[in-house]
Amino acid sequence: MRTEIIEDGIDLHIGLLEAEPIQSGGAYPFPTLISTGLEETRRFRTVILENSYLRAVIVPALGGRILTLFDKRTGTDILPVSTALRPRAEGRRGVRIAEGIQLRLDGEDRLNALGNVAVQFEEAEEDDMPAGVWLGESAMARGLGFHLLISMPADRAEIRFEARIHNRTFSPLPYDGELALFCGDGEWSGNQFYNLGRDAGFALFSDQTFDGARFEDGTVRWARFGRDMSLAPRQVDSWSVTLVPYSGLGGLSGASRDGGAFMSDDVLRIQGAQLGLGHKALLYTRSGETLEAPLDLYPENVTQISLAGLPSAPAQLVLLNPAREEILAIRPSPTPVEPPVVVFENAGPYPSLSDTPKQLDRASLSVATRFLASTMRGIQHLGALDYESADAAFEQALLFNGDDPLLWWAKAVTRRQIDPDGESAEKLNAHYLAPLEPALRAEAFLGQTPTSERAPSPLLEALTENVEEFVEVACLLIEHRLLKDAARWLDESLRHRDLAMLRLLYAYCLLEGTHLRAEAAEHVAAAKRVAGAPYPWRGVEVQALRELVRQFPGDTFLAELLSLAEGCAPGA
Repeated sequence: MRTEIIEDGIDLHIGLLEAEPIQSGGAYPFPTLISTGLEETRRFRTVILENSYLRAVIVPALGGRILTLFDKRTGTDILPVSTALRPRAEGRRGVRIAEGIQLRLDGEDRLNALGNVAVQFEEAEEDDMPAGVWLGESAMARGLGFHLLISMPADRAEIRFEARIHNRTFSPLPYDGELALFCGDGEWSGNQFYNLGRDAGFALFSDQTFDGARFEDGTVRWARFGRDMSLAPRQVDSWSVTLVPYSGLGGLSGASRDGGAFMSDDVLRIQGAQLGLGHKALLYTRSGETLEAPLDLYPENVTQISLAGLPSAPAQLVLLNPAREEILAIRPSPTPVEPPVVVFENAGPYPSLSDTPKQLDRASLSVATRFLASTMRGIQHLGALDYESADAAFEQALLFNGDDPLLWWAKAVTRRQIDPDGESAEKLNAHYLAPLEPALRAEAFLGQTPTSERAPSPLLEALTENVEEFVEVACLLIEHRLLKDAARWLDESLRHRDLAMLRLLYAYCLLEGTHLRAEAAEHVAAAKRVAGAPYPWRGVEVQALRELVRQFPGDTFLAELLSLAEGCAPGA
């Protein structure tokens, strides 16, 4: 069967949480959560990825985690299954749920690990091609955004994860990307896990280095570094991991992307990840004999071979494909070697938007900072309405930082200023890198001719599921000194959701652009009536609040918001 993507729902018995008053600290701009001790059953939307061999259930409203992974070949759940999700009193937000497979960005559960993520399906173009689900987050992690493609091929028992972690700010941010897989008790060796109670496990494979891979507290942590690192301004860390599940083997002695095997003195069991005909098994005994036999692998069956009656106990197994290439092996485990500790020098100080042309010229001489210097030049030219120079600067920056989707977006915005009716290849490039980027949806809206229509634009309806993205886009536009676009965006955003920060950013644009102080004051007053989340944390929000505090001295609402935001804004 082809890989299918199915929207469904699941009833989960979940512990109810209560939010404490917002305050600065590790959870900000989210509130700390506490358990109420109460529970209830709630219906959650699910997205199911399924082929002939596996079924994975993703819950977007629980941070986009894979909650269950079912091996249809043996009727076995690979992960512990519970329909009752009880929060543990731990973590930055005060509670966390240790279930399923989730993405982490800095060694801990994401602040939005219990919240909603953006979702987009990637259907298979042909029956024999993979299908997958994009998950995205742009405004939840204090500057780190991500795109994660979870896909499943049509003809293999495996799941593929493709992650693109993006520092959206102009300051370095703490970073250690990882897949966290809650497995319960079991045996872990290098890249393999197996739980004898469930008779199920998996192995992880990647072309990239994951020096922080480890097993602790019932969780496999497939981590990039395993220690505090940082992601440089506007850089992207891209990595991919393939998870191959196994079940019904009674243990796991060897694993590869093509299958897994368990071998004892009296039995050999092999499970293929895909149909494999014409293979050859080579079995080496402890007394030196080599036994050879043909072997066909059918993924829906576990192949079991009795080893009773061998001249001596088995020592090694090698499985060869018809081309005589090794596809699976069981060998004595080598002595583990600790990876060397690599020290990465910080490339700072990084250029900033307040730098002079001379300072940016100096930063352009460094390989580590020249992309950022060109980006800053482009933004400064946008502020001066010199769009041709801005276009040239962004073009130069893309030569050094072509993986940054926001840089492609900035160039697309600049091209629109130069030629409003022109086609933009830059938008297509940005969409390829970050299909769920909210700034691209905003650009589609801003590229339309303004009308007198007061109804909310249906083009932006998807953003209402994650309203923080309205604020994120507004801050991007202000940061790039596009105040006219920002004001239009804020006006439209308020038709979809009346948020305090949207009002305050609109007031700031009015003061900076048209100097309409009376209208700005109206928005400040309106913000107080809808005070609450999302709370400010970005550098642009701090900048806006500082100006509003200056313009409206004695306003305790503004002063309190500024006090909250100043402690955590990147580069503030």
